[in-house]
Amino acid sequence: MTRAAMPMKKRAVIALVVLVITAAPAWLMLGVTYVVTGTAEPASFWASMPAIVGMAATATGGRRFGVITAIVMGLLAPLTIAAGASAAAGAALMALMAITVGRMSRFGLQKSALLAPVMLAWTLISPPTWDGQSMVDRTDNAYLLWMAIIFFVGATIPALVLPRLLRNRPRSALVPHSRAEAVPYTVIITVLATVATYYVLDNPRLYGGAFLIAAIFVLAPIGDAQTLRPTLLRIGGTLIGSVFVLALVSQIDSLALIYLCGLVFITIAVMARFGVHGWLYYVFMMPATASLNATALSQVGQLGEQRLIDNVVGGLLVLIAAAAAAAYSHWESRRGHADDRDAEAQSITQALPSLT
Repeated sequence: MTRAAMPMKKRAVIALVVLVITAAPAWLMLGVTYVVTGTAEPASFWASMPAIVGMAATATGGRRFGVITAIVMGLLAPLTIAAGASAAAGAALMALMAITVGRMSRFGLQKSALLAPVMLAWTLISPPTWDGQSMVDRTDNAYLLWMAIIFFVGATIPALVLPRLLRNRPRSALVPHSRAEAVPYTVIITVLATVATYYVLDNPRLYGGAFLIAAIFVLAPIGDAQTLRPTLLRIGGTLIGSVFVLALVSQIDSLALIYLCGLVFITIAVMARFGVHGWLYYVFMMPATASLNATALSQVGQLGEQRLIDNVVGGLLVLIAAAAAAAYSHWESRRGHADDRDAEAQSITQALPSLT
């Protein structure tokens, strides 16, 4: 069934707000790093990534959830950078984030929560360079502190601004998922993301390996165990988006211009998100995130090709896992359902409106 589309004017306003909030932290931190260090650090543009996470968290769970997300992003940014020096440590940290996302699905917060590991996968695998260095020093305290500030500020701005813009708009009701839905989902994202992280970190030449992890989190289905059609639509959308990136970087050799293209892509993605065909969101959101975090990649010319390959691999892995989850769901339905009550999940879900 096709959902009703939001009026174009309203979608354009929302897209403009998203565009401004995405870009503002990046330019703010660019100015701050220039004043403090005397150099306008390109890594400052990474503030746009936690800004996207902060917007999603605030829009879904309110100001307090947005502030908590900002604190988490600020703390995890240096931690992921340092953990990325070891494949085992990086994979373990990714597993913890995946398990957390799976648990958040019990409260209906997984859609915003999954953006945190998606964006932090970049600091884990391919963190930006600093002070003109050609290599990243993952143990440099000053560098780690700056990245913590960049990610904290990036996520804090939407947490402070967005509630004022949305004060007259009721938030959409959260849709908690049952244990029968949450457990397979958690297993899928944890196993696939952990193995993928270890493999990528153990093969340093896969500098864009965060694409693979992002594909796993974004494409993994939950609550659609009876049909693979939604997953197929998301996979198709991300593959089309990958072609966009491939065409983009094959013609552009300026990181600044690619960043601007990323802002254009995210604007289109938001407008598509509230349109009739929601799957178009994935077509444009994938190249948007790829372009926004391309500021630290020296191998820009190879970005699109690696993005396409990682999306194909990630899509196939998720499709196989989704098929296994669907088979498990049918098997479980034949033998009856166990007690699905979860006092903690129910109490937190009921308390969320009063907390925000």
